[in-house]
Amino acid sequence: MGRYITHKRFRGIGACGKQLNIPYGTECPMLGDFIMTPCGRHICAKTSQTAQMHFACNDDGRGLERGALTYAIAFANRDAGNGYRFSDEEQRLLRRKWGKFLMNFSDVILFNDAFFAADPDELEQLAKDIHIKIRRK
Repeated sequence: MGRYITHKRFRGIGACGKQLNIPYGTECPMLGDFIMTPCGRHICAKTSQTAQMHFACNDDGRGLERGALTYAIAFANRDAGNGYRFSDEEQRLLRRKWGKFLMNFSDVILFNDAFFAADPDELEQLAKDIHIKIRRK
């Protein structure tokens, strides 16, 4: 995976130590394990939470779609009515049907790198299974 795209504007201090403002839709190249600005500054490691929240792999041209889905599933504000992001039933479903996208060592629902690189069609089905609505731009 060599190309990333900004699916949610990034404003903050990058790995380069500088304040960065990367707008929605900006294509970002990779250098080693780092996502870079178009002008060559290090933004963040591709496996960091910053990357997960703001950037998506765009090698297949579906990065904006992938990013909208992963953000809605993993980060958008949601309360399942039990004080947690997912209901007990949704947690069981995630572990049973979508376990390949979860970190194995966690008692809570944490998504792994495979989730953030998944095919958007598969992510769409996951969102449907756990009743998450996706806002489209």
